[in-house]
Parts: sequence; C-alpha cells; structure tokens
Amino acid sequence: MKKNILKNLSLFKNPLWLGLFLILAVVGYFLLKSIHTKHELERLERQLIEKKKNAEQFDIKMVSPLDVFKAINNDSYQLIDLRSSAEFQAKHIESSINIPISTINERVADIKKDKKIIIIDNDNSKKGKILVDHFQKQGLDIYYLEGGILKFAQENYPLITDGNIHNTADKIKANFISAKKVKEEMMKGKIFSFVDTRPVALYQKDHIKGSFSMPLETLEKNKGGMPTHTILLYDSDTTRSFKAGVKLFDMGISNFRTCSDDFQTLKKILLGESDK
Repeated sequence: MKKNILKNLSLFKNPLWLGLFLILAVVGYFLLKSIHTKHELERLERQLIEKKKNAEQFDIKMVSPLDVFKAINNDSYQLIDLRSSAEFQAKHIESSINIPISTINERVADIKKDKKIIIIDNDNSKKGKILVDHFQKQGLDIYYLEGGILKFAQENYPLITDGNIHNTADKIKANFISAKKVKEEMMKGKIFSFVDTRPVALYQKDHIKGSFSMPLETLEKNKGGMPTHTILLYDSDTTRSFKAGVKLFDMGISNFRTCSDDFQTLKKILLGESDK
C-alpha cells in the first residue's frame, strides 16, 4: 500500500499532472464559492421579500393625492406631516401640521381624535404604515397618503414653500411694490388692505392704523379671513414679508402686493415724513 501511495505521489513530480491538479483545485474552489454566493443571494432575496410583505401586510386605509387636496382647510380633517421640521419648513401641503415621527409620543395630545386624520410621509414607509396601523387599532379614523408628498407633488398639486430670496421664480411670486409706489397708487384712489406679518407683540406696540395683524407663522390659518381689497404685506424684516408673499401665492391668493420696504419706512412715507 505504501508503494501505491508513493507511486501516486510520484505523479506530481510530473509537471503535466501537477498543473492539471492545480487547475482542478482552482475550478473546484470557484465552483464551491459560486454555489455559496448563489445560496447567499437567495437568502437575501427571501429576506427582502419578507420585509416587503411585512411592510405591506398592514390593513390600513389609503387615500390618493386628490383626496388630500380636497381635505385641505376642511375642518373635518387633520393633516399630519411626519417628516422632519426642516423638510416641512421647506415644502409642505397647505393646512397640514408638522409632528415629526420621532416626537409622536410627546405630541400625541396634538392629534385630534374627533377628526379624520391623514398621515403624510415623504413617500411610502414602513414606519409610517406601522404608525397608522397602531392608531387605527386604537379606534382613530386615520388614513395614509399613498406615495407621500412626493406623489402629491408629482401629480402637480400645490405645495406651500418657504421662499428663497435668491430664487427669481420666488421673487416673481412675491409681487413687490415700493412704499413710495404704494402712496402714489393710494393718491390715485387705489385701496389697499394693510396686512402686518410681524409677531403680534410688535403689532400691539406700534402699527399702521386700520391694518390687520396676521403674523407670517399664522398666514395659512388666516387664509379664510383675508381682506377682499388688494392686500399689502409688510414687516419690519423684508425677508419675512417676502416669505409671506410666497406663501399667499402658493395658497392660490393673487390679489396681493409685497412691500419691498420695511414697516418703519412704509409708515414714514404714508405719513409724509420721508421724501424717499
């Protein structure tokens, strides 16, 4: 037997046999590796399929972008946006409120249980669906926006944007007019409804007689109470009045102008205290 072993080993002294052995060994290695990789890919595929099933298995009520558009400013509904504060500030659906999903436990009292609730996400997400499923099981009349705010925008429904002072399109939205031009128009008989977008405390301290106090932060809530005459937006900070103009435009309100001068300048010109 020892002779047979030595005989077999002597084969490897032949370069041809040794090369053949090495080739077979390499082929065998890669074949085994390929089989292992295939099994690993199949395992990962099964995991992904299972995750997808878990995300879709919730028996939740879905609504379309059109349904959400119809629910805007409808007192029967509460639109809740789960995205981050920064994302909400940059762009959101009119009349929605921002409750980031990370703060939902602390702000559960802000959810109106007597209304139909629509949950808005960036797009479809497992976390959002889990949340809807959870509240639905607690008896809330709650719905999930199919495709999230991305689909809402893709279907060309309007969004409220924050306004970028360096963006030409947003500047056009603001529809600027100077304080001097405002006075000239008034002298010709033009009627303006003055809307003060400063914080309430500043308005109470000093304001233009007959003006309306509608802080920038509450413009969406005040949409129904907007004056009928041409609205003149102004603020002590012209960036704020600019943002107010963009908001009104995004809300579909067109009978407004945004004062390109600040509150003090506007007041002085209206009172004839400046030759500007």
